[in-house]
Amino acid sequence: MLTITEADRYNPALLSFEKNQSITLDVIRYPAQINSKHLGWVIPQKTKTYSIHYRQLDYGNFDGFDEDGYPTRPYSSNDTWLNGSMSSQAKFFHYGLSAGIFYSRLSDSKSLVFTCTLGGMILLEKEKIKIGIAFRNFGKAIRAYSKAEETLPYSGALSISKDLAYLPLSLNLDLEFIGRNRQPDISLSGKFTLTESVFLRWGINSDKFDQQIKSGVAKDLITGTGVGLGFKSEMYSIETGGYFYNPGNWLFGVSAGFYR
Repeated sequence: MLTITEADRYNPALLSFEKNQSITLDVIRYPAQINSKHLGWVIPQKTKTYSIHYRQLDYGNFDGFDEDGYPTRPYSSNDTWLNGSMSSQAKFFHYGLSAGIFYSRLSDSKSLVFTCTLGGMILLEKEKIKIGIAFRNFGKAIRAYSKAEETLPYSGALSISKDLAYLPLSLNLDLEFIGRNRQPDISLSGKFTLTESVFLRWGINSDKFDQQIKSGVAKDLITGTGVGLGFKSEMYSIETGGYFYNPGNWLFGVSAGFYR
């Protein structure tokens, strides 16, 4: 399920639904001691909503070796992304555009890429349905790791969200087509409102079948599954969640926000 903190990356049209200014900090811990940080600022105006996002993914430090296997100096690797977005609406149609600079470093090798994402969303209020479409990661390499011709991992996505009439549950179905891959990535997720301020998130995706290690029914059942618990008031929000790649590898994240 898409949240405001990830909207600029996946579908910036969602930002136009935000009515309050907010500042959000996210921290995610991946397997193999990989860490991710995100700082976002969403700024609603009269007819448009703007946002600025800073992200960093740290892959850690590594021992270096030359071609003959002799130790050399240690090295590190990380990715940094500075992104800005704008969104608005025309009656029932919401739209948005985000663009930014993606900087990647592996030891002394560096890469710099300009990326952009375009998104739209149709809101059917009577049916309580949202239909979204997005085109992600289009752009151009300003500086590449090597002289080899490489294309960005662009993708197109279609999503449908439905608020159930007799349950405090919102269901979401997402289909993402990555590059020239014939088979789309499919995700099913939901947000269950426990009280006015407390909610529960869950989700599964089609990677579940590739990630299973056949170590038992119970263990394979949680593979490819994500769960999260959150709290939101008029001024603050905090959310925590995890995703299970398989029983031995899972990521954990915490998000905190301030609204005014």
